[in-house]
Amino acid sequence: MNKKLYNLPKYYDVAFSWDITFEIKLFRDLFKKYVPFKVKNILEPACGTGRFLTSFPNYGYHITGYDNSPEMIEYTQKRLADKGLRNMSTVITGDMRSTKFKTKFDAAINSINSLGYLLSDDDILSHLRNTSESLRSEGIYIVHFNCACDKFEPGESQIWIMEKDGIQVKTIWDIEKEDKQKKISYQVCKMEINDHGKNIVLEEQHILRLWIFEDLKSLIRKSGKFELAAIYDDSHKQIPLDMHICGELGNLYYILKVL
Repeated sequence: MNKKLYNLPKYYDVAFSWDITFEIKLFRDLFKKYVPFKVKNILEPACGTGRFLTSFPNYGYHITGYDNSPEMIEYTQKRLADKGLRNMSTVITGDMRSTKFKTKFDAAINSINSLGYLLSDDDILSHLRNTSESLRSEGIYIVHFNCACDKFEPGESQIWIMEKDGIQVKTIWDIEKEDKQKKISYQVCKMEINDHGKNIVLEEQHILRLWIFEDLKSLIRKSGKFELAAIYDDSHKQIPLDMHICGELGNLYYILKVL
């Protein structure tokens, strides 16, 4: 199969189908702590197969997602229709570099380093500015990713197995190289799929932005639209803003507040 993994939503959805209840609880707690008004409407750039679009309505939120993959959009639209959520969730086609809304959302979320597919400073700044203009004043944008490691050692794979609707997907994710000068992370994703007895192996390279904390802070300042309000780790513990931030801390949640 020559199609990209991200254009195969059925398998992508299984691979990333872990329980997000704990993550939603964090988001809701952060909304209450950092937004001075009640959050009702959420924006999700790069929404993928609609994990959050099908979950947040259970807590009374309206949520709008966008993605640049037609396959993901079609898949997510069907999920929303099947679950009767079209009055609470919306999904549209959009690119993180250029999408902005006249609607003013209360908060936005961006999980599992979707933001990392924006490689250049200009694209990141465009995204930050467009997203801020789609949010109410003092709303927040929560972005989730890991920074560069202080001592990068290749060969430590992330491996997980998920099953759903008779399909099993074993995902093996490797970071092959971090180039701090170019601010690029070279990664490989391999999926070993058992689709009701049919075995499929998919593998492809991923080139992502290599996040360096001082560089991230500089981009936030240059945007002129956000300030870094707080950082939390995957255990939902707050990380001091003056702490040394590196990849050894794992994936972190950065709370950007609209100025």
